[in-house]
Amino acid sequence: METPVFTSALVIFKPSWSCIEVAKKLTDHLRRRGIEVESAWVDDLYRIEGKEFSLIALVGGDGTFLRFSRLAGKILGPIFPVPCGRRTAFYEEINPEELGSFVDRLFSGDFFIEYLPRARVVIENREYNALNEVMVVNVDQGRVGSFKLTIKTPSVSTELEVESDGVIVGPSPGSSAYNLSARGPLMDFSYLGLFVNFLNPLQLNLTPIVLPFTSKVVVEPEVVSSVYVDGEKVSSVYNTPVEATGSWEWLRVVRFRAPRGWILDVLAKRALN
Repeated sequence: METPVFTSALVIFKPSWSCIEVAKKLTDHLRRRGIEVESAWVDDLYRIEGKEFSLIALVGGDGTFLRFSRLAGKILGPIFPVPCGRRTAFYEEINPEELGSFVDRLFSGDFFIEYLPRARVVIENREYNALNEVMVVNVDQGRVGSFKLTIKTPSVSTELEVESDGVIVGPSPGSSAYNLSARGPLMDFSYLGLFVNFLNPLQLNLTPIVLPFTSKVVVEPEVVSSVYVDGEKVSSVYNTPVEATGSWEWLRVVRFRAPRGWILDVLAKRALN
């Protein structure tokens, strides 16, 4: 008898009634196939620390996806995203009534894997994973702040002083998030690189920067600043280095459809109707 590809699954869900119902349906489909299933809501992930699952299902929106990415380190199993939320940029369209057919495709191997690179963020002795960005922003939004940047690449090592409201650093998937709103470069998800962008810089000749994935960027605020990782505040710092580097612990995401016109999709969602 052949050993199934997936023997255990973790279903992570957004704690809303609609997402709970979808998570229940998904759990039923998986258990009918003899899969051992454990579930947890996205704010309760500490309960499954140290456990291993051959499949991870995320039921929710982009907030659920980002929170899981931020808290999860090494990912052993592929991620099966099931949309249930207002913003679903990281999800494909899956109707809850058709969920069974997508589970069938999953177990028959009718899918491909998309790899999403992340950034590793270190603040003192704490580590985080950033899929969108790490942002260091002056807490006093009425005044321009000072930030010292140290950038090291395989060929360059430089330091610069920046006068701005804040600094954003992230991997290519995050280029379509806050970075794009701040007039940063739009990078293909598959591109291995980091971006550095500046919020309302005082220096008019200061432009966003695209760096190799192996680079290290250290932001040291010279004003009291808040640090956000993928939209969630994680720290307040002052003269404390915030380090960002490319991480090799990528997310492996199950996809069922051929790649879309991604750039057009991103820009169309930001157009005024």
